[in-house]
Amino acid sequence: MNRSFLKGFTVYRNGTDPVFVAPHCGPSFEVPTIRDDNSDTVASKCWLKASGTLVLSSITRKRLWGIDLNRDPPSKEHALRMWPEFMADKNRERLKRFRAKYAFVAKNPLDYNERLKIYNNFWGTVGNLGSVIMMVHRKYARMKNYPSVMDIITYEGKGVDLDTIKEVIQEINKKYGKQLQSISKQYKAYVMLESRRIVSRIDRLFGSIDNVDAEYRTWLEQDIAVVKGLADEPCVKRMDEQLDSKSFIAGVKDALKRPVKPRVTIENFFKGRKALSVKSKFFNKHFLIMEAEVNAFFGYWYPGLAADIIVDIVTMLRGAKLYKNLGIKQTRMEDFL
Repeated sequence: MNRSFLKGFTVYRNGTDPVFVAPHCGPSFEVPTIRDDNSDTVASKCWLKASGTLVLSSITRKRLWGIDLNRDPPSKEHALRMWPEFMADKNRERLKRFRAKYAFVAKNPLDYNERLKIYNNFWGTVGNLGSVIMMVHRKYARMKNYPSVMDIITYEGKGVDLDTIKEVIQEINKKYGKQLQSISKQYKAYVMLESRRIVSRIDRLFGSIDNVDAEYRTWLEQDIAVVKGLADEPCVKRMDEQLDSKSFIAGVKDALKRPVKPRVTIENFFKGRKALSVKSKFFNKHFLIMEAEVNAFFGYWYPGLAADIIVDIVTMLRGAKLYKNLGIKQTRMEDFL
């Protein structure tokens, strides 16, 4: 086993393909949810099971203090201009738009050059490690992601052939169906707890659901849409008449009573659109690249099972007719910068 401790990330090698990457496993600054908790645990278990290569970020994705390696680098002028905006933390809508697209801000030109160098070195390294790349992320165990314990992102078919991955996931859900069903009660309890955490934080920060800012409102509306699709009519009517913490929690509780089975999904909620530009250099016949959005419950309580599923997905894809002749194509690092 070879290892390289690089600025901003670490690489462990025990062969070449597949390459397991956890780009958001760095430290949590300011809030506990900024880190993709247990993505490094799941990715490392995948690597120990399948060999290949493991890449772990060691830098926070908070734009002020680190780098979001899953977004595009801004221009120097834009990064410098947004630094005081992030320091002030007042125009939340503007900050939200920036975070949706860009990887970092910078205090001065020297700071910008250093962050850009880390960013380019990370993706240049990943692009030269192998040809089968699995990005491992954590997704919240909130209602908007229910009932998916793992969502596979293909970048809308650009990273992985959609027909092929659909067949693979169908087989995965058959193979692991009983195991996933056996943890359904625990999964639902975790979603319930996360829903209570969300409303508690909203009440603490904003006083009520009515006063949440744009970013929180977007997330909450996504939760509510799933709740209304599952809850009975009286609960939905109550939420429509007066949406508050009590009616929301009552709706979640009722929605979770429905006999819905946990399962692995394909782009159930995430599409990977915010990371399309970052991954575009991998969208060719020489690479197979995808993401596994592992539910927070699943990654914490069952990281071994999550890793088994991911490794099986990779193995099945590599054995598929379309990808049998996929060979390692080492590309000059400069091509990725």
